[in-house]
Amino acid sequence: MAITNLDHVVVAVNDIDTATQTWQQNFDLPLERKGESAGLGIKQAILPLGSAFIELISPLGEGGPVADALKNKGEGLYLISLAVDDMATTLEELRAKGVRVNDPPEGGNVTFISPRAANGVLVQLIEKKG
Repeated sequence: MAITNLDHVVVAVNDIDTATQTWQQNFDLPLERKGESAGLGIKQAILPLGSAFIELISPLGEGGPVADALKNKGEGLYLISLAVDDMATTLEELRAKGVRVNDPPEGGNVTFISPRAANGVLVQLIEKKG
């Protein structure tokens, strides 16, 4: 299979500022950047860790998938992102195993695997060549 690396882990949190401070203090992780993504409806903080990073996210408003996850499951793991070197081959191999995967949007390099295929964890695939 063409999965090459862990790209990042996403943790859903209620308060981005408090969570960022907690992760920095408890684990001595630097803050690379903090911001908002209106398109995704989230606030985010990126904490690099080796070749990967931890992304803390909180919802901008009361609706959307992150707000729903926090309401239903509370704070915690939201998704893991795995790097692949060839998205088409990886998707073909996963589908041959019966795994439900979405096609990436036209020209996109990211897609998602059904949580049913990974013990309830949402898995993101991100194509990174080289």
